[in-house]
Amino acid sequence: MDTATDEDRLKRMEITQIFHSTITPIVELPALRALLEASVQDCSAALRDAFGLEVEAVLERTVQQGAYEALGPCSGMIGAVYAITEWNARAVVAFDAMLLFRALDTMYGGDGRRLGEVPARDLSALEQSIADQLARVVIGRFRARLQPYLEFSCGLERVERAFDAEPFGKDKSELVLVQLLLQAFDERIVVALPARGLELVRDHITAPAEEAPVELDPSWSRNLAQSIGRTEVDLVAVAAGPPMLLGDVAALRPGSLVEFDAAQLEHVHLECDGEAIFEGQLGQQKGFFSICLEAPVAARPDEAPAQPARRRA
Repeated sequence: MDTATDEDRLKRMEITQIFHSTITPIVELPALRALLEASVQDCSAALRDAFGLEVEAVLERTVQQGAYEALGPCSGMIGAVYAITEWNARAVVAFDAMLLFRALDTMYGGDGRRLGEVPARDLSALEQSIADQLARVVIGRFRARLQPYLEFSCGLERVERAFDAEPFGKDKSELVLVQLLLQAFDERIVVALPARGLELVRDHITAPAEEAPVELDPSWSRNLAQSIGRTEVDLVAVAAGPPMLLGDVAALRPGSLVEFDAAQLEHVHLECDGEAIFEGQLGQQKGFFSICLEAPVAARPDEAPAQPARRRA
């Protein structure tokens, strides 16, 4: 009994793995990549406005990996770890230590360019606060771009002078890691967001965009109706003829006579483009054959009656 239960559990695990292997990773969706690229571009202006740093941020790489594997390259950087309570997960913003001291230099009137070596000491309380502000400016650009689809908050857990990925070694979840390159300084900023949180936007960003309604010219329908009304058509009056054998019809020749009872010619169908539209009484007026329309012919799409032999008048 236990063996059967274990076998069922293994089968369910295999089916689950097959199902997940068919899902495109969220980071590979073009719509999300476009949002991340736009977030990176926004960071340039945000860093300039907040800290006076004249930098051009470009997207260097984007990957989706396990937490420990993704954060490994961040080791040694200044790292700000944030708790995202809505997703029960953590996000990380890491950047080269020199960037913090460039921001401090501009805040005190410098240009953030000609600096010495980065001090090896721990960060002061002021420096930790500035590091948090810098990280929030960056992750804030990502939050703003994602806000139309979902919202999340970032509560600071800690700022590390030399980020250590080891605490994430037991975390089995995946992160979407976005690496920015600051071209002016050849320095990097890394933003790591929980993949399971970004999964919440999958259905929104992969749904087909609704087409904007087309506003028609108010006179369009009227002009179309007038154009259709000016179209010339041929009218044909059709009278039902007497029943005949197919062999007799095949034997008809020019000069042959087909006898119609007078009653058969009293009522005819008026046809347009092969469709009977009215029935009426055949007569004469002012030297012309005329038809007095009596009633429209009801359409019968579900019926296909046998067509009698007809004579056109």
